[in-house]
Amino acid sequence: MKAGGVGVNGWQWTLLVHFGLAALAVWPAIRLLGRAGLPRGWVIWLALPVLGWPIFTSLLAFKPWPTLPPRPEKLHPRERLRRARDAAAAQKGK
Repeated sequence: MKAGGVGVNGWQWTLLVHFGLAALAVWPAIRLLGRAGLPRGWVIWLALPVLGWPIFTSLLAFKPWPTLPPRPEKLHPRERLRRARDAAAAQKGK
């Protein structure tokens, strides 16, 4: 890959590939950490060339994840209306 004496050596190519893959993994990693309730700053570990990925995955695997309350159920408006009618009918029937 040399053009006019300037080129990318093997280790430089490896670093470029690493940083490209790390850049692609940043957005999903931030979303994963946010949903898990863990610090989003851990994404920085992905930029570390050889040990970044193993450190990041070890943090995810071995740190206790906080217990978050369950998310409220997302209902379609018709389903929400049906459940409200059923609840009102149940109250009326008592």
